[in-house]
Amino acid sequence: MKGYQKVMLYAYPKLKRWTEDIGQMIRAKACASYRGRETAESCVEKLLEYQYAQNCFQSLKADLDTIFGALTEEELYLLEYKYFRRKKVLQSKFCDFRVDYSERTYFRRQKRLEIKLNALFLQRGMDIAWFERTLKPIPCMAAALEKIQSQGEREFVDKRARCELKVADSEHKTLSFFSALMGEKGNACAK
Repeated sequence: MKGYQKVMLYAYPKLKRWTEDIGQMIRAKACASYRGRETAESCVEKLLEYQYAQNCFQSLKADLDTIFGALTEEELYLLEYKYFRRKKVLQSKFCDFRVDYSERTYFRRQKRLEIKLNALFLQRGMDIAWFERTLKPIPCMAAALEKIQSQGEREFVDKRARCELKVADSEHKTLSFFSALMGEKGNACAK
C-alpha cells in the first residue's frame, strides 16, 4: 500500500470531527473579521483555504465510505483493527467477530486487503497525482505523508494493547491473538 493511501486511512476516523472543527473556525473567523488587524483580502483568502480543506475532507470521507462499502465484514474488521483503532467500534460493531486463523494468515489477509484497497482507490481515481492535487495543499495531510515517508508507519501510529485482536480456539473460546499463539486457554483479555 502506498504512503498516501495510508495517510487517508489513518485520517478517516478524524475526518468528521475535522470537518466540524473547520466549520466552527470559518464561522468564528468570519464573525471576528471586522476586529482583526489583517486586510479584508487576507481574511477572505484564509476563509477560502479553510473552506477548501473542509470540502476536501467531506469529499474524502464520502469516497472512503463508498470504498468501504465494497469490503466484507472480515476486511472491515481488519481495517478497523490496523488503521482506525476505534476501541468502541471494535467492542460494539465487531464484538461477536472472531478470527480463527494463525498470525501468519492474519498478515497474509492484511496484505490481500491492502492490494484490494489499492485497486479500489485507483478505480475511484484516487492516485498519487490526485492526492498531490487535492489533499497535499492541506498542511496536516502533507505533514502526515512526510512523516510516513520519512519515519515509517510504526512511528506514525499509536501503540495498542496486546489483547485487542480476538481469535477463537478449537473449542470456540475467546482468546487474545497473542495468548492463542502461546497456547493459553480462556479469555486473556478479560484479565
